[in-house]
Amino acid sequence: MTTRMPLMDPANQTRNSASRVTREGKKLTYTLTVMQQPERARACGSGAKSSADRRPVDPPPVVELRIHQSEVNDTDQGTDITFQYNANFFLYATLELARPIAHGRVAGSPQTPVLTGVPVAGVAYLDRPSPAGYFIFPDLSVRNEGRYRLNFHLYEEVKDPKDADPNYPLSTAANANPGKPAAPQNHMHFRVDVKSLAFNVYSAKKFPGLATSTSLSRIIAEQGCRVRIRRDVRMRRRSDKQAGAAGGDDYDYEDDQHALAARSLATDRYPTPEGFPVKSVIDRPRSTSNSSVVEPPPFAAQRRPSAAPGEYGGYPQQPPVAYQRAPPAPPTPTPPPTHHAAPPPSAPPAYQSHLSFGASQSQY
Repeated sequence: MTTRMPLMDPANQTRNSASRVTREGKKLTYTLTVMQQPERARACGSGAKSSADRRPVDPPPVVELRIHQSEVNDTDQGTDITFQYNANFFLYATLELARPIAHGRVAGSPQTPVLTGVPVAGVAYLDRPSPAGYFIFPDLSVRNEGRYRLNFHLYEEVKDPKDADPNYPLSTAANANPGKPAAPQNHMHFRVDVKSLAFNVYSAKKFPGLATSTSLSRIIAEQGCRVRIRRDVRMRRRSDKQAGAAGGDDYDYEDDQHALAARSLATDRYPTPEGFPVKSVIDRPRSTSNSSVVEPPPFAAQRRPSAAPGEYGGYPQQPPVAYQRAPPAPPTPTPPPTHHAAPPPSAPPAYQSHLSFGASQSQY
């Protein structure tokens, strides 16, 4: 009985380097390292609703780029010139099966591309976690379930002529006929590729859910890069058996968190006693009667001063009494006039007795 040999990992898995010699005789070494490996993904399918219910690969792949310069005969790595090197870079991602399948002799029908989303990323020069160039892929999705790996290809557009390849002809800057459009003179050159680790793509029923964002994703997001950050674990709300009974639809916690929050709030606020059946709420029109209206607030009289106090039933009578106290206090002392009416001339002497106190003493 023959035993199957285990599949060997690719030579360029996780990390790969390539070197070239420039026109000036300098040796440039390009090194790609997959800093964040993809772990899981949910198949989005290829139907009409695939774009509406598409989930990206989690966590988002992150690839680091470093460029070193050295002499041609030097064996060491050389000087890191990642930030000083003047060129344009982009990284192109493709999808391949982790276990290649041999194709038959009969040509199959053309299939829809399995990888969807944004497979191209530009370089972002960041200081953390270490000064280097980074390529982030936050929007990659897979249509079919299976076991795959990502392959990243680095392309470069040379800006300085001294950094071009020795056998590459220099582009003519001047156009012989300015009125006639010419073909573009700049080209992208392939430099190196690197592959990620194998990851699983699950169906909607078997998808385990999304984990919290990694520390590398948080560090990259803090520096302004577009990366989705999840602060909690988003697991499935229903079991596989319930999902199959409902027709195979997938309900994740992130889709129903608003509905669950509203439902729990309503349950906590209006609990149903035990032993009582839960009945559906019947909507009825609001009553127009004001028999259940209690007395209005105290500021109702100040808000409508033109209304008479007695026009409304149950209106309190305290505010009119409060307004009548202050004005009539000085002019209504009825008992004092009857008391001083008997001796009318006693009022002037009361004031003169105070002024003529010295005069009376002088007369005596």
